[in-house]
Amino acid sequence: MITNAIIIISIIIFIIINFVDKSDDKVSLAIKYGAFYMPRIEIKKEYWRFITANFVHIDILHIFMNVYCIYNLGHFFEYILGTGQYLYLILVTCIATSLACYYQGKHSVSSYNTVTLGASGIFYGYLGAMIALGLFVGGYFEYMLQQYLYIIVINIAFTLMNRQVSKAGHLGGLIGGFLAMMLLIWCMSWRF
Repeated sequence: MITNAIIIISIIIFIIINFVDKSDDKVSLAIKYGAFYMPRIEIKKEYWRFITANFVHIDILHIFMNVYCIYNLGHFFEYILGTGQYLYLILVTCIATSLACYYQGKHSVSSYNTVTLGASGIFYGYLGAMIALGLFVGGYFEYMLQQYLYIIVINIAFTLMNRQVSKAGHLGGLIGGFLAMMLLIWCMSWRF
């Protein structure tokens, strides 16, 4: 249910930006509809962007890849965690993604003026959660981590080598997902 909601909200915002709102400046529309943009956060105190930025996409390939990844891993995590704990994982991941971008923006003028958007941080949060489950719960999760290890390595390498993706956002999501899952394992280890 939550996974489907993330996908639907992302698609609706993508459609509004690309087909409904009549502007050629997609970046301005992304800011208008909730992308992460430091000047709007710091000057106008629009802290809701820490969450909404994860749902904004302007490029068809970008939304396709993010929706595909969220569809495939999101339903798995939603099933094993249940609604409440899955929502917690998503919120921590979204906030960690944006906090990493915020931190980078505070220390770099070019990052301060960069628009950051997309659900990639959520996907990286899933990868971080998978690492935590594989390392600290074991069993099936250890096997699953072994199967996904090449995907994790490829995605981290892609993040580090591609100049057009938010390194802070992706790695923030990965760390956020890992830490969120570690807390769940620690507090609710009986459930796994």
